[in-house]
Amino acid sequence: MAFAPGRTIVRRYWRGGRISWIGSMVVLSDDEQGLRLWQPAGVSIWRLMTADGRTHHDGTLDELGPMELTRRPWLGGPIMPFHPADGSPWSVWWFFDEHTGEFDDWYVNLEEPFTRWDDGHLAGIDTADHALDIVVEPDRTWSWKDEDELAAKTDKPGYWDASEAAKIRKNGEAVLELIEAGKFPFDGTWCDLRPDPSWQIPADLPPGWDRPRAV
Repeated sequence: MAFAPGRTIVRRYWRGGRISWIGSMVVLSDDEQGLRLWQPAGVSIWRLMTADGRTHHDGTLDELGPMELTRRPWLGGPIMPFHPADGSPWSVWWFFDEHTGEFDDWYVNLEEPFTRWDDGHLAGIDTADHALDIVVEPDRTWSWKDEDELAAKTDKPGYWDASEAAKIRKNGEAVLELIEAGKFPFDGTWCDLRPDPSWQIPADLPPGWDRPRAV
């Protein structure tokens, strides 16, 4: 089920049987390396939020109470998420400067291996966030991000237990080996990418965005 370059798809995160984050992206490539997407600067995303502006980063869904998918502007420059074809439990995002278009850094998002779906008129990928992330500078110095969130949600209903949390961190440590060795995708590949004007996405979510999660 390869997605054709230039096609717009939706990328959805799930938690507790609900979409927790969703955004439209353009397919740049979908091949033996993996799925590579593009999100332009200045677009809208939708994320679960409480009425007073808290998100899933601020607590568990049970703790936060009523939440609704809320439209928010993407803050910052364009990004290029990449999902390896081997089903790795992470994605890597290339961040580019909002004004110059220059490469800023990599962001490793630890998450479930994604599942594809294609309804003809709309396609997308579904995954679930694992809280822990890694920020990687152009010189490949790195730092963990959201370690406190991983710990706070461990053993909470609808999240992960201690053994699963340890596995999430181990998944991150496997990525650190690639980072420190300067291996793909941290070898400079695509860092000189510049957007094509045709890489644009609709302002609103397309019909069918709320279809059931793919399994």
